[in-house]
Amino acid sequence: MQNKVNASIDAATKAKLMAAIESVSTDLPFLIELSAIDGKRLIRMEAGRVDFVRKALMLAMSNPKIQPQFFEMDDYEKDVQLTQSLDEIIGKVQTLLKRLNDTRDQAGHEAYMAALEVYSTAKRGASKGVEGTQIACEELKSMFEGQGKPVKSEDTTAS
Repeated sequence: MQNKVNASIDAATKAKLMAAIESVSTDLPFLIELSAIDGKRLIRMEAGRVDFVRKALMLAMSNPKIQPQFFEMDDYEKDVQLTQSLDEIIGKVQTLLKRLNDTRDQAGHEAYMAALEVYSTAKRGASKGVEGTQIACEELKSMFEGQGKPVKSEDTTAS
């Protein structure tokens, strides 16, 4: 089995990263959390709507006659700018999150496959009467109760 991820995070680095993540919340104190219901009620400003919103802002700013009377154009402009800035930040965070998840998944896979090897060795030892392996085998075996069959490490039949 090839070990694709061979790394660790020391305590100082982890603390530094956790502080950096926390600083995002500190630097953006206006961030909110919507309930699931409130989130569903929002109209999302997706790709096709971004151009519409920007064009409407540009036209309203250049032509006061089409500006609605009862809201602040400054607030509208700030919302558009905030959305653009957050889109850029979210893109970077999503890329980072994907890499974090992929790395965690690979390292977890490697650790699980190693654990299966330990279990397999304990079973072989227990079947041959090697001292201490029976207890290890029983402890690990109990961890499988109620679980489905584990996935094989690598499929060598695929072309």
